[in-house]
Amino acid sequence: MTFLNAALLFGLALGLLPILIHLLTRQRLKRIPFPTLRFLKELQRQRMRQLKLRQLLLLILRTLAIVALVLAIARPVIRSSPGILPGVHARTSVILLMDRSTSMGTETPEGTRFREASARAQEILSLLEEGDDAQILWADAEPVAFPPEPTGQFRVLREAISETRVTSGGSDLPKALQWARTSILQSKNLHREIYVLSDFSVSAWPEGLPDGPLFPPDVKLFLLPVDDEHARNVGVTDIQVLSRLIMPGRPVELQATLKNGSDHTLPERLVSVFLEGRRVASQTASFTAGETKTIEFRFVPEQAGNLGGYVKLEAGDDLPLDDQRHFVLRVPERVKVGLVASAGSAATYTALALNPSGNPDAFVQVELLTPNTFQQSDWSLLDALFLVDAPAFSAGVGARLRAFVESGKGVFVMLGPDADLRAHNDWLPDLGLPTLSDVWAEPGASTQWAQVDWAHPLFEGLFEEAPKSVSPTISKLVRTMSSNALTIITTGVGIPFLMEARVGRGHAVLLTSSPEPTWSDLYRAGIFSPLMVRLAAYLSGIAESSEAFQFAVGQAATIQRLGMAPTAPAELTGENESFQIIPRAIPAGYEYPIPPLKECGIYQLKQDNREVTRLAANVPALETDIGTLPIEDPEKLWGGKVTRNIKSSNLTEAILESRFGRELWKTFLVLALVFLVAEMLLEKAGKVEQT
Repeated sequence: MTFLNAALLFGLALGLLPILIHLLTRQRLKRIPFPTLRFLKELQRQRMRQLKLRQLLLLILRTLAIVALVLAIARPVIRSSPGILPGVHARTSVILLMDRSTSMGTETPEGTRFREASARAQEILSLLEEGDDAQILWADAEPVAFPPEPTGQFRVLREAISETRVTSGGSDLPKALQWARTSILQSKNLHREIYVLSDFSVSAWPEGLPDGPLFPPDVKLFLLPVDDEHARNVGVTDIQVLSRLIMPGRPVELQATLKNGSDHTLPERLVSVFLEGRRVASQTASFTAGETKTIEFRFVPEQAGNLGGYVKLEAGDDLPLDDQRHFVLRVPERVKVGLVASAGSAATYTALALNPSGNPDAFVQVELLTPNTFQQSDWSLLDALFLVDAPAFSAGVGARLRAFVESGKGVFVMLGPDADLRAHNDWLPDLGLPTLSDVWAEPGASTQWAQVDWAHPLFEGLFEEAPKSVSPTISKLVRTMSSNALTIITTGVGIPFLMEARVGRGHAVLLTSSPEPTWSDLYRAGIFSPLMVRLAAYLSGIAESSEAFQFAVGQAATIQRLGMAPTAPAELTGENESFQIIPRAIPAGYEYPIPPLKECGIYQLKQDNREVTRLAANVPALETDIGTLPIEDPEKLWGGKVTRNIKSSNLTEAILESRFGRELWKTFLVLALVFLVAEMLLEKAGKVEQT
């Protein structure tokens, strides 16, 4: 037997009160011999026996009445099937912890995994009675409770389960179990039960398993896995833009990663790339069990702008939700470069190399800036900065240049006769570039390129094979100190000619010579113009940002921009949902806080009716793994009384067997009343007899 209010059992001590009162009030008579009444002695003995028996019965009835009343208040419960013992149903608190992540959409012979879980949840709710309460906990990446507090309105819970569908996001069972623990421990009911309805796939444990038991021994935990051993699934888990130079009319290389997240081989399937709704490339591939495969595609975009696309596994598998993955391809119509230079031939040659025709509609648009206007202008409108043979700048320019590069854009530094090397050393380290030493120049001597990293994106697609010599003749170079910057081109005298550093999401590039004729003949070399144009495209960060705008459903993120934060809110719009985004200021710029998105697809971010960019929301990559995570000894892991792997046909029986049967407080209350009534009748009968 179990008592719900065991702390009140101390009241049983009150049962001693009638005994104490009886002992304290006993009459002690003085014996006096009376010869004439000796014939009454025998009658007295008989009457005393009757009186003592009546007093003993009254004492027992009063004691039993008090004990029965105390036991009723303590609410005793005994394991029993309904109908065997009188009493009332023991109250139960239930939490239905339900997984509705993408992997629960895996198709089975009965429908989907989530449909099976929903049917079992409805069966659990049907076993609850008046006085019980229940609550649904959706085990999303951020658990959601419905309703906020436990309820006895089970019809509302049944409707919520019937209307809910599988989401495009992931789940987090450890976080949901922590939440369920907090909620269930607040219940005062005898039965406290948690039902975990999930496929228990690898994706359900993103943060790992709990460190120790979560629940006390009196909490019953039912693990109800829904699974199909024959499920097959291959999903598109990642998309990367391999091309680091994206320019109009040039081929783009894209790489898709696909994973077989099941234990079954998937025969040959067609994998296609769609851009703005049009198929632009396709390949076929087969996938063995557990295999991860990368497929590369090559295509030429037909238009410029922020283009939405997706990679799709056609004629797929048992989980269609992860067969398609979206991406954003930014194809620039033009790149705007801010050219900062001293008055000299190097600036003129560089401007001509970037836009030889001076066409205002050319791919590279050059904005000439003097050193003074450069530091006062708004750089947010520029895609890249070219500092050519620049003089000294005022303090603070290094931090501002670094913020510009960290945001995903780039800075190109070209040295020359007018460059102040000492002043450059004040801000070059901020860009990850080496400090400068002195100028190498020997009378009558010159050098050329000795080693070139032809695999660098700057030379991507420029030559079918590495050329023997495209090097200019170099008469003067600036020596550099050692640093972590990457050397792209090295000269024959061992001095780097072109170096690169990665800062945040952007790049900084240093050229240690100059197109000025006294330094080199770079100004007339055939490689000069293509190199400058490619530098402009490379430093603009177009390719990098294409990958930066891919998010997983349910993942909050930010998009950073340079300049002053707009005062008006922005609008983020998808196919079936929209958000109002309030820009917020950050050092050297502002950012758009992107809320967790609920659906897969392409979203458009607009500011003042102008498109800022597009975003791609996708199924979390982990959801492709539909196999069950092997969990040993769940009793040690979660604590409580764990019951798992219950067949659907035995669920009701298993639940009823796990519960205590009946509460007996009403029975003991009736017994207390019966004892009191019997005591009253016996007391009254004694008074009548005495009269």
